Amino acid sequence: MTENDQPAQHDSSVRGLILILLGIFLGVMLGLFYGKTMWLASNGPEKQVTRLEATIKQKEKDAAKYRQAAEEATDPQQQQRLNREAGRLEGHIPTIENRLAALKQEVQVVEADKAAGKYGVAQSVWIFCEFCGDLFLQVLKLLVIPLVVTSMISGITSLGDIRKMGRVGLSTIIYYFSTGAIAVFIGIVLVVIIQPGVSADDTFAYRTDTVDAKEGQTTLEVFLDVFRGRQGDPGSGMFPSNLFEAATNTNVLALIVFAIVFGGALTTLGEEGMLVIRFFNVCNQAVMKMVHLVMLFAPVGIFGLVSANIAKNGGGAGFLEQLHAIGWYVATVVIGLTIHAVVLGTLLWTLGKRNPFVYTFNLLRALLTSVSTASSAATLPVTMECVEENNGVSNRAASFVLPLGATINMDGTALYEAVAVIFIAQTLGIDLDMADLVIIFLTASLAAVGAAGIPEAGLVTMVIVLQAVGLPMTGIGTILAIDWFLDRLRTTVNVYGDACGAGIIDTMVVQKQATAVE
Repeated sequence: MTENDQPAQHDSSVRGLILILLGIFLGVMLGLFYGKTMWLASNGPEKQVTRLEATIKQKEKDAAKYRQAAEEATDPQQQQRLNREAGRLEGHIPTIENRLAALKQEVQVVEADKAAGKYGVAQSVWIFCEFCGDLFLQVLKLLVIPLVVTSMISGITSLGDIRKMGRVGLSTIIYYFSTGAIAVFIGIVLVVIIQPGVSADDTFAYRTDTVDAKEGQTTLEVFLDVFRGRQGDPGSGMFPSNLFEAATNTNVLALIVFAIVFGGALTTLGEEGMLVIRFFNVCNQAVMKMVHLVMLFAPVGIFGLVSANIAKNGGGAGFLEQLHAIGWYVATVVIGLTIHAVVLGTLLWTLGKRNPFVYTFNLLRALLTSVSTASSAATLPVTMECVEENNGVSNRAASFVLPLGATINMDGTALYEAVAVIFIAQTLGIDLDMADLVIIFLTASLAAVGAAGIPEAGLVTMVIVLQAVGLPMTGIGTILAIDWFLDRLRTTVNVYGDACGAGIIDTMVVQKQATAVE
């Protein structure tokens, strides 16, 4: 790149960032102030009626379980606690029934208004926003598989000596384990101090079918599935029996394992392997060019994702209602994520010898994309572009550390799991001792690395941690209403942790190796 090209690229990057910020701002404004109308136009009340009816059935079923458990219990204090929880759940039902009756009346009014053509514009706006958001997300996901395979093979082969890959890999794993443990520790300390569960309102808490389906799995079974895969699914696990099935299911962890081994094998073939290595290097460059093209559409796509997600939850009024019910819980998670981001920036400054403010500013496009997509994998193409081109991290480090981090590094998720589990215990009036907190620390820390091959990783790992300390699944519905919002924040921290890791590993390992060779 010539000196004349650098200012032009910088100006283009700044313009792109401004347009993305504008897309987010317009999406938030549309969602907050017009989202309720879009929600009504998109059959939101009907969906809410269905959910409330299911919530009543869940409350009745859970209350019956507690009553039965109380009858079977021999400890009087345990009987009293179980009966108290059953009575609390039964007390929620009249409130839900009142909300349900009001919603059914609203459905009739909305249907009449639709017949009169009142929501025609709102329905068109909803369809447009959802289409733009879905299209942008799908195109990003389309690039994930080719980007992961080509970048990993290119990064491994660029190390030259396969022994260097071992040093880079070990340093990367140590970084991811360490930052995950730090995140969990921060979350536990905050939730114990703030006590957000004391004032939470879980009247309308609802569990998805996925939570109930995962309830029977033990922690060991879930982690074994990460390696061997699930029965009847040849494309799951780190070592699937069908690699093409793994690609179809976007099992990124399996593709990373294959790419590492394949790239390492290529380095042992000498001149015979150079043709294949050059092929993957060119493919990686071509995929990055495609990323540039996709990012031209990013402002519109992000606008659609943000506005549609706010509208799906009832617009500004619906979001504020969810926030009011468990506001202290949300505040605890947000404070924890902020503190952890500061810790990551400090590590980048001390270990990576890089200015965290400049580094973070150059990452803004990736961070804003992660807010809108709520997916580290979908954001990976943008993250690699920002880390390599804006922050000057070598391709050797970025192409290895970032794809691996997008799959196994979940600092934000680990912190969230720890806070959520202790919050649920607080809402249920269950006191956790130091041994329980240690179990939560260990389980959530492992979940930050081991949940990569599991669909709906954040949800499943929460079930794992709840079971590890013997807490009931009923409390998980309390936090699911606002999870769509927190998911975006913790994903942003996950992406930031990956990017900081790339900068640190590049400085501490890759650059030292290059200097030693010279």
